[in-house]
Amino acid sequence: MTTPTEIAADTALAKHRLIRDWHDSGAGRQATLTDWVQSTTVDGSPLVSARLTGPHPEDALEVFGARQESYLALTRTFPGDVLPTLDYTVPGRVACVWRQDGVWTEVWHPNTPGPPTPRPGPPAAATVPSRPMPIPPHTVAVTPSGRLPRRPANRTRTNHEEN
Repeated sequence: MTTPTEIAADTALAKHRLIRDWHDSGAGRQATLTDWVQSTTVDGSPLVSARLTGPHPEDALEVFGARQESYLALTRTFPGDVLPTLDYTVPGRVACVWRQDGVWTEVWHPNTPGPPTPRPGPPAAATVPSRPMPIPPHTVAVTPSGRLPRRPANRTRTNHEEN
């Protein structure tokens, strides 16, 4: 059996796992992984990075990140592993970043701001009818001291002759 210190950080294996997990998550139907980069971070840890391209990469990243978090939480972890999280530190992009088996992995897409949402204007003034609404003729005002409506005769009849 291997221990965490015996496992070498392998970016090719991390890339293979990312491709497998991407297709398993179902997010691959909305966007594709492109622009692969294998490098090292500032502290010397290996890094695998892929860019999302497609019509709605933000939706695909959300689906993939949620699935990847639950998947990695259930697998055995090694010291230093980090569950996926969204990273906004690089201006102009959003990334889902995690560390597994000593390799940092990120999937990202450009963070293009959408059109500004229109600000709501002042509320419209409520219109009040100029004359009171008439009460429809078929309704009867019910008061606590009023008579109860008459019940149909067949509900109160009982056949006492059979007893």
